[in-house]
Amino acid sequence: MKKINTLVAVLVLIFVVTGLKAQTYPVPKFAIHVHGGYTLTLPDLKGEYPADLLSGKNPTPYFVKNGFNFGADGKYYVDKKKTLGIMLSLTYSMLSSGDIGVSDLDTNSVFGSGTWRADMNIFTIGIGAEYDFAPKRPANPFVNVQFTTNIIGGKTKFDQNGGAVASYSADMESAVRFGAMFGAGVDVKLSRSVGVIIGGRYHFANLFGKDSTAGTSSTYGLNDKETTTMKSRKMAYLQFFAGMSFYFGMKPKPVVRK
Repeated sequence: MKKINTLVAVLVLIFVVTGLKAQTYPVPKFAIHVHGGYTLTLPDLKGEYPADLLSGKNPTPYFVKNGFNFGADGKYYVDKKKTLGIMLSLTYSMLSSGDIGVSDLDTNSVFGSGTWRADMNIFTIGIGAEYDFAPKRPANPFVNVQFTTNIIGGKTKFDQNGGAVASYSADMESAVRFGAMFGAGVDVKLSRSVGVIIGGRYHFANLFGKDSTAGTSSTYGLNDKETTTMKSRKMAYLQFFAGMSFYFGMKPKPVVRK
C-alpha cells in the first residue's frame, strides 16, 4: 500500500508543478514509450513457502512475490483533439520467490534441508485504447485499458544441503492465457519530440483460458483451473514503471519571416 500511495503522490506532484507553466506543446499523432519497473504480485500468485503448502491453503499459491518488468508501447491518436488513441504494447515480466532456506522441519522431511526457489516469466501482448486528459500541456495524465495475450513459463528448483539427491528442478509447461490490463499515469513532455513517462497498471493475466494438466516428473502445468480438490487460481499483479517517450507526427513549426 505504501508503494501505491507513493506513486499517486509522485503523479500528482508532477501534474501540479508542470501544469503551472503556461507553455503548451504540439500534439503528436503517434507516440512510442519505452519503460521498465517493479512488479508486485497479488493472491494467488504470492504466498508463504512452505507454510501455505503445509497448511493446505486452497488454492495453493504460486509463491512468486515480486519481480521486474520492461517493455514498450505505441499509441496512435484517432480523434482531432488527440485525446483518444489505440495502443499496442509488449511487456516482459520476471517474477520470483527468491531463494528461500528451508529445514527438515519446514518441509516435513520431504526434501530435507536446502534452498527452494520458484520463478515465473510472462510475455504479454496487449491491445486497447487510451484517453489523454491534457495532450497540449507539459504534463499529460492518461488512463488506458488493454486486452492481453499472455505466454507464461517458469521453473521450480530445490538445492539440497547434502543427502543422496543433490538437487531437484522442474520446468513449467508453456501456457497461454487471456486477460485484461488497466493503467494510468502521466506523460511529461521535455521537448517537442522527447519526454518521460511514469505510471502504474493492474493486470489480471488469466481471465480466460484456464486449464489443468497433469505434468510429468520433470515438468508441471500452470494448473489454474478449478478442480474437485482445488479452487481456481487468479493471476493478478500490480506494475509500476517509468521510462522515455518519443513523439512523432507533429505539425511543423511555423516559419517566422523577418
